[in-house]
Amino acid sequence: MVNVDPKTRSPFFLFIFTNVVFLTTSAILWILFWIYISSKYDNWKWFSRSGSVLIIIGSILAFRSTIRLTSEERERRRNMTIIETFTPLEKADQEKDSFAIIIGTILMILGTLIWAYGDLIN
Repeated sequence: MVNVDPKTRSPFFLFIFTNVVFLTTSAILWILFWIYISSKYDNWKWFSRSGSVLIIIGSILAFRSTIRLTSEERERRRNMTIIETFTPLEKADQEKDSFAIIIGTILMILGTLIWAYGDLIN
């Protein structure tokens, strides 16, 4: 039996959906934009609604470890033998997954608070 590496996701997909810095920066810019719009028009309902997008971004980050792997990669992991070990790159990705879960959870909590109470700033 030949051990063939499973096909991975495209670099573009990985950047958009698993890059912690990109997603966190997008979330911060999104909130800042709606703070500006809400203060300019004195209508904080827009800021409140922007919290829902934070929840989406936080969810993507929290599920980074699942999103970044294809079904073939997940199956290969489940079928690893005791002799196989993770590469240094994979270990680094697992650490990024842990960090992404923390950031994602914070964004989901913050997004929920903004969504629920953001319009009360006015």
